[in-house]
Amino acid sequence: MSTLHLESVSRWFGNVVAVNDVTMDVGPGITGLLGPNGAGKSTILSIMAGLLAPSAGTATLDGHPLRQDTGTYRQIGLVPVQESVYDFLTARQFVRLNADLHKLPQAKAATAHAIGLVDLADAASRKISTYSKGMRQRIKVAAALVHDPAVLLLDEPFNGMDPIQRRSMMGLLNSYAAQGRTIVFSSHILEEVEQLARQVEVVVSGRHAASGDFAAIRRLMTDR
Repeated sequence: MSTLHLESVSRWFGNVVAVNDVTMDVGPGITGLLGPNGAGKSTILSIMAGLLAPSAGTATLDGHPLRQDTGTYRQIGLVPVQESVYDFLTARQFVRLNADLHKLPQAKAATAHAIGLVDLADAASRKISTYSKGMRQRIKVAAALVHDPAVLLLDEPFNGMDPIQRRSMMGLLNSYAAQGRTIVFSSHILEEVEQLARQVEVVVSGRHAASGDFAAIRRLMTDR
């Protein structure tokens, strides 16, 4: 079981402050990162993944710095909001690439297992260029899960998914959370967070605005 900790984290790009003095603890289970577009959710997830260094403050996983630590990276799976896939590869090749980057001893078996988790085994030999938006989202999840991470970070993961795909993905995330894994997903849609998240962290204009279970957050939103 792993815990992410952000302590007084800020991140700026030139004169633009994307995240401002955020302190947050995220433990096992599913946490929803809720906020409007442009609130800083993607920046926070990138810091949690170790892709971005905080301009100020510290970000750790189980007490270890998240930046430039290969041991920590092996514990994290990231599903970015960007279309970060290689269209010229088949889905199987794309997931296998991630397995090879992690130097998995049973890369072929891990690849098949991850693709099966997202119900794309029948389409694994197709090039990603032929995939729909929802299928692309699912193969990105497979690539993030192939090394069996303790922490899964997902940025707007349900974009482009139809209701059946969405329900299946929520079931997969719930099953991983039940194993004691730490899952953080971002969304600007309240109903998505309500259906899935045990804990909600609200981000507004780069600041950590509220924290609590969904009922507490709903009450705060009603009051204010």
